[in-house]
Amino acid sequence: MSDPNLLAGRYRLLERRDRTGTAWRARDELLNRDVTITEVRLPPPGPHRDWLLGQIRAAADLRHPGVATLHDVISAPDRMWLVLESVEGRSLIQAVRSDGPLSSERAAEIGLRVLDTLTAAHERGFHLAATPETVLLTPDGRVVLTGVAAPVPAGDLRDLGATLFTAIEGRAPDTGFQAVPRMADGTPLAAPAAGPTGSGPLAPLVEGLLSADPAHRPDATSVRLSLERVAPHSAASRSTASRSTASRSTASRSAASRSRRGPLVIAAAATAVAAVAAGAFWLWPRPVAPAPTVPVPLPASFAKAPDPCALISREQAAELSLNPRPSKEGPGRCAWKSDNTGQPTNMRYQLWIQTIRFSSGEKAHAGYTRFLKEDGGRTKTSTGLPLILTRPPKALPGIAAEAYAMEATNQLTYYTGVVFRAANLVVAVQYQRGGETDPRGGTREAALRTGRWVLGSLSRAR
Repeated sequence: MSDPNLLAGRYRLLERRDRTGTAWRARDELLNRDVTITEVRLPPPGPHRDWLLGQIRAAADLRHPGVATLHDVISAPDRMWLVLESVEGRSLIQAVRSDGPLSSERAAEIGLRVLDTLTAAHERGFHLAATPETVLLTPDGRVVLTGVAAPVPAGDLRDLGATLFTAIEGRAPDTGFQAVPRMADGTPLAAPAAGPTGSGPLAPLVEGLLSADPAHRPDATSVRLSLERVAPHSAASRSTASRSTASRSTASRSAASRSRRGPLVIAAAATAVAAVAAGAFWLWPRPVAPAPTVPVPLPASFAKAPDPCALISREQAAELSLNPRPSKEGPGRCAWKSDNTGQPTNMRYQLWIQTIRFSSGEKAHAGYTRFLKEDGGRTKTSTGLPLILTRPPKALPGIAAEAYAMEATNQLTYYTGVVFRAANLVVAVQYQRGGETDPRGGTREAALRTGRWVLGSLSRAR
């Protein structure tokens, strides 16, 4: 019998790499290696689908250190899964947050590598994003572009300008430009500057790249010359690398005539995803540590129990890979389920939120205490399956008046429960996935994030 947790009987999906649930860290169990798998939803048959497939074919023979290699393609009538090289590292924005602004020389070196990748993509008729979030710096020195871009003339060079500005100034340029570097929670890296500033050697180039008038922006050749003047020692090595890359690309085109499998520039299909499904990141840098929890101000008392189905938004449900349309499961209880039942069972998710109102805060405290004791001693599910507590209930300081979290598995599913008391309410959040394990704490992170969203909604209740 085939393993339902394997995609195509071979790839075990381990954790999401992006906010939209379309890219995963996975394990190729045949070759025993880590890979990244990206799901591409196909548009209906017609020009858009033909264009998407044409982009993939156009990119299939590119060999370049700034892109990820395609190992395999799995097709279905309405989607395909691309099995890509696993690339680990920090995004440029994470590096700046952690280590501070970069030197002009280092920024120029990164800019040159990004420009090489953009040029290679242009030669094949597609575009990559080069924003502070999508420029990935790997431990072995590679600079990999992991994002998507719409095919807007010169738009990716303006991306590069925003990236260079952020690298050397440590903050986002205030240009009306949408590629503003943001933290994991969506807040800007820093307050935007009034405009391009600084007096370093890259300042004139960056100011030109960020010009609102495309006619005033330098072309790729001028950008390269300006960057090489700031990073002179990299110019010779980069010329050698470019010749080597060109040689490999020529050889790969010959190989492509013998085989339909080859590497893929990530944005080839991702650009279509941007047009069809509002965009997605194909590879996602390692998550940064969450910010410290700050208590949320709540009403002193709730006159009625809030509707649990209204406590998270459709967009938030989608971030958790759930169908944004919830269903009520009795008084005070709401459920969201995975919107893609075609996935392996260990990548199917469910969420429940339950709200219980008590007549006073004291009675809510008593109810919360009872739930804590019951969860600590629970050995079976409501249907009688044996339940293994992998993480017994543990207090969560700084969340509402009282809160705890626990994790358990019945060997079919794995879940994290978060229970907290807010005034005279007790709220329970449970997020689960198929399978008996939870690699890297994915259910825990999702349950805690949902709890914060619920608290935010309760803080606005009247």
